Amino acid sequence: MLTPKDILYMQDLLDQTFVLYKRIQHESTLLQTKEIITCFQNTEKQLCKNYKQLVSILQEEVKK
Repeated sequence: MLTPKDILYMQDLLDQTFVLYKRIQHESTLLQTKEIITCFQNTEKQLCKNYKQLVSILQEEVKK
C-alpha cells in the first residue's frame, strides 16, 4: 500500500518524466547523427514505458 507521500513522489516523477519526454522529442528534431537520433528514440520509448508503468501502479492503488 502506498502512503500519501509515496503518491506525491510518484506524481512528481510522472510530471518530470513527461517534461523530459517532451524535451527529448523537441531536441530530437534538431539532431543529425543517426546514432544519437536512435539513442534519443530509445530513451523516448523507455520513458513512455516507465510513465505507463507508474500510471498503472497508481491506478491499482486507487482500486484498493
